[in-house]
Amino acid sequence: MAIIELIFPRVKTDPATLETLEKDWPTLSKGLTHPNPGLLHAFRGWVLTEDGKDVRERHHEFLLFEWNAANSFHDFVGSEQFAAFASSVRPLVTGPPTLQLFETSFSPKDAASAPVVQIIRTQVSSLEDAAASLQVWKKMYSLLVSEGGGRACATFGTSLNLEETTIVGIIGWLNLEDHNRASWDGDFLNYLNTLKSFGRVSSITVDIDAMEM
Repeated sequence: MAIIELIFPRVKTDPATLETLEKDWPTLSKGLTHPNPGLLHAFRGWVLTEDGKDVRERHHEFLLFEWNAANSFHDFVGSEQFAAFASSVRPLVTGPPTLQLFETSFSPKDAASAPVVQIIRTQVSSLEDAAASLQVWKKMYSLLVSEGGGRACATFGTSLNLEETTIVGIIGWLNLEDHNRASWDGDFLNYLNTLKSFGRVSSITVDIDAMEM
């Protein structure tokens, strides 16, 4: 099992702010990673698409962290170090970030390191729908990773800190062609449609790189 965090900052999108953020990020990011013994892996980048629509011009920043335990996440968010980081980036954002914590089946490291990273979230209204959604993801995992001859790597799991239970799946596609082909794959589409029967489904693709640890 793994503990992962999806982070959606609210960055100001004017050119001057974006330029400052990129210029200062190597220094600012140390407020998240140095020191942070509970943080196993960290990735940062930008959202490319939302539900199939190109949103690159909206400049939605995105980070993905893997923690060694949920308590490490909570301890860090409540720490003076995190408060200092938040203060350092406050001029660059419009408000606090959205932090979504999940317990997943496997580490997201391989999926997050892939050339194309897709994140699918399903908001469900009952424990039964959550369990059923996880069963669908087990079948999707088999289709993509085992039966698919390794055309993708993936992990999936359940939210830990959201009011509405959310099931997440992270797919690391080995190339853009496989990702695009999945849009027309009958079995893959059937699984996605089944997820939609349990609740609202959102899908994003992100371009992320590993952060210096």
